[in-house]
Amino acid sequence: MARLGESGLVVFVPYAVPGDELEIDLAEKRSSFARGRILRVIAPGPDRIPPRCPVHFAPGRPEGASCGGCDWQQLGYEAQLKLKREIVVGCLRRLGGLKDAPVLPALASPREWGYRNKVQVPFGLHGPRGDVVAGFYAPGSHRIIDLTECAVQPDLSVRMLLKAKECLRRGAAAGAAPWIKHLLIRLNGENKALAAIVTKSQTLPPQGRMLSEELRKAFPEIIGLHHNVQPEESSVILGPYWRKLWGADALEARLGSFSFMLSPASFFQVNSGAAQLLYDEALHFLREGGVRFDLALDLYSGVGPLAFWISRAVRSVVGVEENHAAVEDAWKNARRNGVTNVEFLAMKTEAAVSRLAKRLEGRVVAVADPPRSGLSPAARGLLRHPAIRRLVYVSCDPATFARDVKELARFGYKLLKAQPVDLFPQTSHVELVGLLDRVLTWDTASVCRRHVSSQGLTPVSRDWLFSSKVQTRVDVQQFLEIRIGEGHLDLALLGRLSGLTALH
Repeated sequence: MARLGESGLVVFVPYAVPGDELEIDLAEKRSSFARGRILRVIAPGPDRIPPRCPVHFAPGRPEGASCGGCDWQQLGYEAQLKLKREIVVGCLRRLGGLKDAPVLPALASPREWGYRNKVQVPFGLHGPRGDVVAGFYAPGSHRIIDLTECAVQPDLSVRMLLKAKECLRRGAAAGAAPWIKHLLIRLNGENKALAAIVTKSQTLPPQGRMLSEELRKAFPEIIGLHHNVQPEESSVILGPYWRKLWGADALEARLGSFSFMLSPASFFQVNSGAAQLLYDEALHFLREGGVRFDLALDLYSGVGPLAFWISRAVRSVVGVEENHAAVEDAWKNARRNGVTNVEFLAMKTEAAVSRLAKRLEGRVVAVADPPRSGLSPAARGLLRHPAIRRLVYVSCDPATFARDVKELARFGYKLLKAQPVDLFPQTSHVELVGLLDRVLTWDTASVCRRHVSSQGLTPVSRDWLFSSKVQTRVDVQQFLEIRIGEGHLDLALLGRLSGLTALH
């Protein structure tokens, strides 16, 4: 971001580095901001470095000719970590209403390059001769930038991709029509792979069978190949129809002390080393202050990694996940790892509210790892339950995280700290874990006691107000209404009640 001359107009400049002196072209100008494109780096900032990728953005390169997969390769890694923390701070300030957001320094990924265990690469045709290309899209477009290398992918993934492209180019030269949409490759840490061919048609053409056999012969590391059908033209890569072409149904992947069987469609963090750091932080936050919880709710539990991680710190865990295939995998993974204090419900969160209502007793903690859209209204509704004392929130989007922090404050949650973890080096994407507690303040207890005394009622001790009987603003309101009779509460008082639950 920069400011333009005397007007001070904010200009957003992709691929700029703090401290750069640039010559830019104003590609878009509005009343409150503008967008610029770098024409020339006059003097580089102290953190600017040469990108490793040959198709990464470079000043002067024609528009639409750069890969949009990584947008921060021009930035030194320590500067990336610093800026990722600043992104979280900025979102919490602007969207969460927190002036002094408690954000810790970002944790570095164990690997800066070659860290991705999964890739989904689009295929297409380009140029007047209809050459087969495979790579990632140019920024803001569906134009595929053909790649010959990719520094954030392991070598095995790149070699499999290039082999598939070579095979398809031979077919195209023979007059075969384009038929493949994507190639999905999933790896584990033991040099084994699972792959899937994504097509629009349910019938795999002869060229598809040829590709299947060529990959099988060239790469003994592939233990299974699958076919996915996505008939829709949309940004959703995988469709609803699957069939196995040959080999294994799933790939074993280890994360920490746990083993997971992953089908091609399973959601799993793409950076295994950094995911361990993320889950370790989530477990640390859950244990913060030495509090012992009876029950943990794992919202958006997927195939179970976070549930297993925290199972060592609570009596029991209930995972809620609407994807039935993921829940089946979660149960299998629980049996595989001998984790006996977890269970999984295959249902939407709103359906789980009534199912779980009678079980939410004692000290309850919730953990959540939602998609980029953040917590659903139903999930936020479930978190209003008075038995839930703490929320450990894993987020892949600081903006929706900040929105949810602000919304949850209405129910008595306070963000105590946020820990960014870099799961996506060389990109501006930020993952983080937040600790939110419901804490009844001494001031709130005093207000309640004074109000009760002013009504000529029997005062209660502040220890009682800190007991498990008073857990939310609703509890305090109901308590005061009972004491006052029909109870028309003073609105100013209610505005001062934090409704926060003590963990002590």
